[in-house]
Amino acid sequence: MSSDLPFELRMCPHLRRARQGPAVRRVRTPTGDDAWLVSGHAEIRELLNDGRIGRSHPAPEERARYAGNPTYDQVMGADHGAADAMHAGLRAALKPHFTTRRMLELRPALAALVEARVDALLAQGPPADLREDFAGPLVRQVFAEMLGVPAADRDRCAELMRLGAAGDLGGLYVFLTELAAAPPESSMVARLGEAGLAADQVVQIAMLLQFAGFGATVKQIEYGFLLLAQDRSRRELLAADPELLPLAVEELLRLAGSLSLPRYAREDLTIGGVVIGAGDLVLLDLTQGNYDSDAFAEPTEFSPERSPNRHLTFGHGVWTCLGAPLARQVLRLVFAALLTRVPTLRPLTPVGNVSGPLSGGLPETLLVTW
Repeated sequence: MSSDLPFELRMCPHLRRARQGPAVRRVRTPTGDDAWLVSGHAEIRELLNDGRIGRSHPAPEERARYAGNPTYDQVMGADHGAADAMHAGLRAALKPHFTTRRMLELRPALAALVEARVDALLAQGPPADLREDFAGPLVRQVFAEMLGVPAADRDRCAELMRLGAAGDLGGLYVFLTELAAAPPESSMVARLGEAGLAADQVVQIAMLLQFAGFGATVKQIEYGFLLLAQDRSRRELLAADPELLPLAVEELLRLAGSLSLPRYAREDLTIGGVVIGAGDLVLLDLTQGNYDSDAFAEPTEFSPERSPNRHLTFGHGVWTCLGAPLARQVLRLVFAALLTRVPTLRPLTPVGNVSGPLSGGLPETLLVTW
């Protein structure tokens, strides 16, 4: 597939224009504050490995803000030492649950969840909403599996997660509190408690994992489906040779876009020839880094065979997303199942009329047929 992707699946115009500018530049945030936007792949990787920037600010009341969000305020407001300790402690507690070995152990269970969701989709029949009837329920079940929710409580947990995503968090909080008080043996919740975390901390981590990973994984499933829907020959090739799927998944992760990570400079530093002052807000634009022509040949093309593919979708260094192995595993299983079991799956609405994640966000519903 070439850069003839429908406009809706390409980078939106203002991001395309921004790519022509310097890798480090002054911008204004949605809250009206000044910040440094870093969009170069090399510069982002360098800063993600640089201990001179972090999420905290020594004078929270004086700092520039990226968004008027209480969660950001809470995370960004800690002093450097507390923020570093919180980040290191959280990673240490969670890392054993996202290792390659753990993903291999979970693969049969994850594969069963994917197959069951495809069964449900086929039983329902077309038309269907890819988000509400497939991707959303699947990802909620995956998170319940990761947390160690007993099988008898999975449907209840998934429904409470759905309600939580809509803003009704009370039921989910109570459910997770009960789970943390009497966790199943060897579950993630039990092991977090064994690592010395208090029950309320375990609940907060469980909710953070769910909300940090849910939307991104659903979007990646939807966007990958839309990319593959454009090229029948490539779909058939991937279906015939699943060994090609890992590379294809990395490429869709690159193109699907990611977040701007807000950070603060802890001291004066120079990056890309620009001096950033201590205390300045620094926005690391991972999406633009993924489209940097200095890092990727023909970056606007969907090239499933691209290798190496050092995309920044999951961050880098100590800021690499711990859930990356899980997301990769789920995406590979999802597309292997959809390509082989529902080979004619396609958007009910022509892709040219669907708003893509880089040009303005996926639609509320993504109707499909087969």
